[in-house]
Parts: sequence; C-alpha cells; structure tokens
Amino acid sequence: MNLRQKLSADEMRERIVAVAEEHFRRIGYAKTAVADIAAALGMSPANVYRFFPSKSAINNAICARIMIEVDQLISGIFERDIPPAEKLKAFFLELHRYNKATLTHEHRLHDMVEVAMAENWPAVDAHCECMIGTLTRILAEGVRKGDFRAVEPALFARTAFESASKVIHPTLIAHCADQDQEDQVHRISDLILAALRP
Repeated sequence: MNLRQKLSADEMRERIVAVAEEHFRRIGYAKTAVADIAAALGMSPANVYRFFPSKSAINNAICARIMIEVDQLISGIFERDIPPAEKLKAFFLELHRYNKATLTHEHRLHDMVEVAMAENWPAVDAHCECMIGTLTRILAEGVRKGDFRAVEPALFARTAFESASKVIHPTLIAHCADQDQEDQVHRISDLILAALRP
C-alpha cells in the first residue's frame, strides 16, 4: 500500500511519529535512525524528510505527544473537588510518580526525554510552561479562597516548581533512585505550603 496516496499530510505525519515512537520504545532513541522509520513505513528516508525537516523534528513531535499525557494528568488535579493545599501536594506527588514510572518501565523513552531536556527541545519548554500554568491556577484558587496568603501566583508557582526540581525532574529522580523520594516530595510540599500559610 502506498501510504502517501491514502493519507493526508497530517495523517502521514501522525503515522511517522507513531512508527518512530514504537521504534524508540522497542530499540531505543539513540539506535533509531530515520532510515529505520522509513523502512517500517515502506518509504525512502527522503520521503520522511518531506514531512519532517530533520530527525530532531520527529523527536520533538514524539516528545510533545508524551508530554501531553503528563499535562492531562496534572491538569486533571486542578479539576478535583479537594482543597487547594491537597491539589498542590497531589501536583508534586503525582508528577514525581509519573516520571519515576517512566524511568523504570519506559527507560528507552526516558533516554529521549533526557536528551530533550539537555537540548532544550521546544516540547519540553511548552510542557514546563503547562506545568507551571496548572500550579499557578492552584495557587490563585488558594489565594482567592483565603487558604493561602496573598502571593503573586505565577511568580510563586515558577519558584515552587523550580525548588521541587529534585523530585520532579526525570534526570534528578534517576540520580537519587536509591533514596526515599516520596518522603522528600512530602517534605518539599510541606515547606511550600508553610510559605503559603496565611
């Protein structure tokens, strides 16, 4: 089947990304070449480059897909019918657990995420801004309800996110995997909440 005749350009890009992600999960990010992706699709590497200008562009698209899962998980925390302080704790704990699970069970994808962070791929920047945006909404809700003291939510959210990097950044989680990191998540969350106490 000639995929290019059957699929639109957008559908073809989605197909390329899906095949590339499957290769990343199976054989690893570093070992997957555009030629491998093209072969799996029954096309030449030159045809893949018609849809993506570089392997980096494919990588970024895969990274963006993975980050959407995390963004949806974290955005869902804000929608829960629980006090803002509990939302804040859930934000850090569930982000930590998700990143640790990816590191443990999807270590080949984790390799790609590490490269993405080291090279500042656009998908990672967008993901971090989404995380900080959700944290900002939690803080604004807490300030509005009087649960938190009057802080500038966006600035405080960015500072809190950065201060918790040891327990939410995948690379730092990997370096401290032998420690009780969930205890650290709780202590960091409690410290942030203490700073927000009215």
